[in-house]
Amino acid sequence: MNTIQAALRGLCEHSEVGGAAVVTPDGLVAASELVEGLAADVVAGLASYLMVSADRSLGEGHYGACERLTIEAERGKVVLVALADSYLVVLLNALTSGQGPNAAIDAVAARLRGAARLS
Repeated sequence: MNTIQAALRGLCEHSEVGGAAVVTPDGLVAASELVEGLAADVVAGLASYLMVSADRSLGEGHYGACERLTIEAERGKVVLVALADSYLVVLLNALTSGQGPNAAIDAVAARLRGAARLS
């Protein structure tokens, strides 16, 4: 198992996490740990569209690049985190309250950024 897959699998061990993936800005799946029934390519396409759009909008407003985007919905949350040349996508279930597993997400993002610098 590679570093990315191991990091995603470890993140998914948290009870609040329903899945995780690393996707490219053009919507390709680099790695994923998603529950059955979730299409990785659909998750990747939506995540990349949202992050690229947020980046563009924030850039036009002179706020800089989007580092993290959290979307809350009736049945859970989606957390998108910018990495070096990709995005970490974390799906959280509806039972997640407050900050949820943010520390674990931050740790995995840092680990993946470090792995990208070594490759």
